[in-house]
Amino acid sequence: MPRDGGGIMRDPENRELLRQMGILSTVGVLMVVATGIGYLFGSWLDRQLGTSPWLMVVCTTMGVAAGFIELFRTVLRIIREQERGGRR
Repeated sequence: MPRDGGGIMRDPENRELLRQMGILSTVGVLMVVATGIGYLFGSWLDRQLGTSPWLMVVCTTMGVAAGFIELFRTVLRIIREQERGGRR
């Protein structure tokens, strides 16, 4: 197959797929960061208030939940974009 100098980015379908993969790859990072922030904040609160390990568990759970909520929002956004693109 001859190359015309544009590579993979010339095809609009490939460009859209790469864009969606980029968006979805941030979800994994977000899950780890949200969970880590929840853990660190909960641990700090436990040290300040002497409630170990309860606030760490609660805040870590909230971080995990926040990560999943963002995962669902991202997937729904991609699905909506695909539906709009299919109607054109």
